Order: sequence, then C-alpha cells, then structure tokens
Amino acid sequence: MFGTIMGLLIFVLVTALFGWLTRKAWGAGRAWIKWIGVILAGLFTLIFALLSVLGTVGTYKLFRSYNVPVPRITVDGTPEQIARGEHLADVLCATCHSLDGEFPMTGGKNMSEDAGMPLGDLYAPNITPAGDIAEMSDAELFRLIRTGVNEEGRATTMTAVMGPRSLSDEDTLAVIAFLRQSSAVEEEKPPFKPTVLLAVFVGAGLIPLDVPSSIDVVSAPPKAATVEYGEYVAAYMDCRGCHGSNLDGVVPPPYPPAPNIRPLLSTWTKDQFASNVQGHVSAPKPGDIMVWKYLARLDEVEFEALYLYLHYFTKQ
Repeated sequence: MFGTIMGLLIFVLVTALFGWLTRKAWGAGRAWIKWIGVILAGLFTLIFALLSVLGTVGTYKLFRSYNVPVPRITVDGTPEQIARGEHLADVLCATCHSLDGEFPMTGGKNMSEDAGMPLGDLYAPNITPAGDIAEMSDAELFRLIRTGVNEEGRATTMTAVMGPRSLSDEDTLAVIAFLRQSSAVEEEKPPFKPTVLLAVFVGAGLIPLDVPSSIDVVSAPPKAATVEYGEYVAAYMDCRGCHGSNLDGVVPPPYPPAPNIRPLLSTWTKDQFASNVQGHVSAPKPGDIMVWKYLARLDEVEFEALYLYLHYFTKQ
C-alpha cells in the first residue's frame, strides 16, 4: 500500500506543479506565450488531476474492507465430489496458481507480466494446504472463490473478476473438497503490492471490483452437450474475460489484445474446433497466452457443450 500512496502523492505534486505553471503562463506578457502555456500546462493539470482522483478511488477499492457475510455450507468430501473438484482445479485453478500449469498449485507468476504493464506484484498464491487456505474456513474459501473477498475482507484483484466466480455452488464445494485433501507443498509468493497504475485502472472501472453485498445461490444446468450447459462452461472458462463481451476481441486495457473469434466459431464444425484446439496444444504460437491446454482438459461433454454454445452465440 505504501508504494501506491507514494505514487498518488507524485500525481498530486505533478498536478500542483502544472497548476502553478498554468498560473505563471496566464501572467506572461506575450500573448502567444500566454495562450500556448495556458493550454499546455492547463491540459497536463487536468490530466494529472484526473489520474489523482482515479488513483485515489482505486486505492480505496483495493484496500477497503468488504463486509460480505460468509455462507453456511458443508463440504462432504466424498470421492465423487473430490474427483469433480480435481477436474475443475485442473481446468481452472492450475492456469494461474502453478508455473507449469500442473499440480501442485504452489503459486504462479506475476500476472502483471501478461498485461505488459507495471501493475505491481500480482502473484497467484499457493493454494495447497500449506498456503493461506490453511488459515481459512471452508465458508471463507467459498466466499473467496465466489466474490474475490479474502479472509481479511479485501477484494483480491484477479479472483474478483475471473471465471471461477461463475461456478455453481455444487462445483465450488467440489473445488474446496479437492483443495483440502491435495498435497501440501511449502512455497511462498511475494505479497500483493499494486502500483498506482493498477489503482488508476481500478478507479476508472477498467478492472471492475464488483464485489456483491451477499452471496446468492448459483445453479448449473444439467450436465449435457447442450447450448445451455455450454454457456455455463464458457462462463467459468472466462471466454469473455479475454475475448470481450461479444467475443470480438474488443477488450479494454490493461488486458492484452485478443483475436476476434466470431468469424471462426460461426463457421467451424465441432471437429474443426477440436482439431484447432489440439493443434495449438501441441504447437503453440510464440507469445500465445491462450489457455489452449486447459481448454483441451475439458471432458467430452463439456467440450461439445462449449462448442455448441460458442457456435450458436457467434452466429447471432
């Protein structure tokens, strides 16, 4: 938090400097110096004033306490529930919480690297039983997955906006059941240290921390190769998080640019979809951050349902 506050102070000082320069330019004797100075210095004053306001709002959102009550839940820990949780963790959690995308999930890389911007230390933490989840109750862990709010009441930046929060209650409990009995591996990642740039993005709403005031019940459609179940899969796989709300590649910064997948998915057959996914898994393109191998880990029903939904949606 200290670094973010220092960044805000710099913005405020620069705003004051350009404000002073604007005032000095207004008093200049020559008209051309006066008006050029007022316009340029005044413009920079407004820009840095706006950055100061957005950074202040974003810092408040990042470090404030969110009073979201924990739910009343029971994790049965049956073999079937653990198996389902292991599958979902393999598809979803390992993407960020492991350096190689495999178990054990001892923590990932600095996620600000994917954005290509100095957003700070945003490391996905160790979520084996040796990590922070050891100090959390099942209810607190459920709240974290669903809302992004951790045991301290703070909104964790990426969990608050990514696909796992779209999981149904049943699937969320399954993930918790798997995490509780997974192998405990000691490894510590750097703590959360956002820069003022991240605070500006949050303050501007480009990284929305839309933390709900309560946790609602979320149900999934029956698991089957249907458009309805495919929509559920697309939600927890966070297809729109990368490709935009319309899947046309239009995404705001700081997210990296993504391709427009509408033309392809509206014409591909299921076999072409499967072939392209598997082709990228075996021979990824340089710099490709698409989670192809995780998409390929979906089971047959999930994969076909996802194709049906994406094909249907992109033809609209």
